[in-house]
Amino acid sequence: MDDSVLDTSSQDSSVVEMNNSLSVLHKIANLYAEQLMSDICLVVGNNRYPAHRVILCASSEVFQVMLMNAEWNESRESVIELKEDPCCSMVFPQFLKYLYVGQIRISLQTVMPMLALADKYNIKDLVQLCVDYMLKHIAKAATQGYLVSWLQYTISFSPYHQEVTDACQRFMKWNLEIVADSKDFVDLDVNILIVLLQQNDLVLRSEFELFTYLEKWIMFRKQQIETEANGSPEELNHQIQQLLESTVIHIRFAMMTPHELANLLLRPIVSLNKAFFVDLIAIGMSYHSGQEERVAEIRQSECGQLQFTPRLYTTDVWGLSMSIMKFEKIEDFQNIAALFFSKSNLSEYQEDQTVTWELDFFPRGIRFNRAKLINVYNISVQGVDIPEAILKTVRLRVTCKDEHLEGEQRFKIGVLITGVQNQITHIRTVHERIHYFSWTNRVLNIDNLLPYEELELCSIKLSPHLTGDDRDTLTIQVIIAPMGPYVCHETPAFDFK
Repeated sequence: MDDSVLDTSSQDSSVVEMNNSLSVLHKIANLYAEQLMSDICLVVGNNRYPAHRVILCASSEVFQVMLMNAEWNESRESVIELKEDPCCSMVFPQFLKYLYVGQIRISLQTVMPMLALADKYNIKDLVQLCVDYMLKHIAKAATQGYLVSWLQYTISFSPYHQEVTDACQRFMKWNLEIVADSKDFVDLDVNILIVLLQQNDLVLRSEFELFTYLEKWIMFRKQQIETEANGSPEELNHQIQQLLESTVIHIRFAMMTPHELANLLLRPIVSLNKAFFVDLIAIGMSYHSGQEERVAEIRQSECGQLQFTPRLYTTDVWGLSMSIMKFEKIEDFQNIAALFFSKSNLSEYQEDQTVTWELDFFPRGIRFNRAKLINVYNISVQGVDIPEAILKTVRLRVTCKDEHLEGEQRFKIGVLITGVQNQITHIRTVHERIHYFSWTNRVLNIDNLLPYEELELCSIKLSPHLTGDDRDTLTIQVIIAPMGPYVCHETPAFDFK
């Protein structure tokens, strides 16, 4: 046939493209529902699932190799047994159905085993569905006791689910109180726990509170070891002591107050190895009593480097909370100001002075008014006009107002921004800066605390950083801690690549 005839017919207005793909999908789904014309049977646990090679191969490269490569025994079998973990076996019917119909119901309970199956058989679209679900339900997973298992699975599958791993890690570091109260906290792998305990940006009320979380974890593991009883009493005690010493050593006893250190002796866990705990408590007492030689000695030891470095502690001694109610009514360029008095040092031995800070929060940008720059050294020179400027940023300005500040002093500035996900309020965003303040360098500006557009368009698209019953409250907490001569900035990365 002549090409010109084809061109003419293709432009014929009577030609209409018809779409009946839903009907085709329904027919394929019927093959699964009615188990028609199945040519293979998948055995998972005690259950048998009739299936179709063509569907399995079209959906999964793994099934394609398994069923079409002559080098695999499965390619010649009509019944194939698949070895799956019990949790994956439970969701296998839904997994298989997805291959036929492309629809699936996912929950907190089923998403991880479903992801494990999708990973194993390389079902990329199902992997993405599971990952998207997990990212949108991190907070809910934490409160319902699934976050630890999500974190540990994605770490084991690193780096393919790095986004989920990072989200779980951030939530755990910044909301450890929620995670520690969940049912799966005690299942946290010891190696992950140790790295967690080494982080400087843990958000906690106090170091003593972190000790109580670890105590809960250790006492559960102790009971678990004793229940399983695989070994002699001496061997069991050795396991418990190893677990105790490898984890507790990372608690920063110097960051506890003398009163908290004294109270540690009353904790049940101390009876497991009193001499060990007395030595660690002595580290804190040495710091607070000004024993500089002993502190320097500890600082040089492998596990002592971080002992004298504060984390992000949220008690009133270290921070100030600022809440903006009815955020939509806040005008552009408006400044919310506050005054705060922080401790000038961490040790009780040093003179108990306070440092005065002025905090200015600009949630809706900054405007610099038009001005004239004048050369004060040559009044005959005409001043230079500086036009008005607008800076679209969410800024916190921290100003040291202490007139007695001597030389340069280091401070850690932490900004915690509250958010909400799954109707659960939690710390959603954290910024941390180490800054040298002096009389000539008294101001620190921290910009882009949040995306400017997110708050600018909050009435159109609700910001996840707005909380409260009416979702109209923006809350930040500013933490200021002195960084003394024995602090350590280098912490192990919170990853397992």
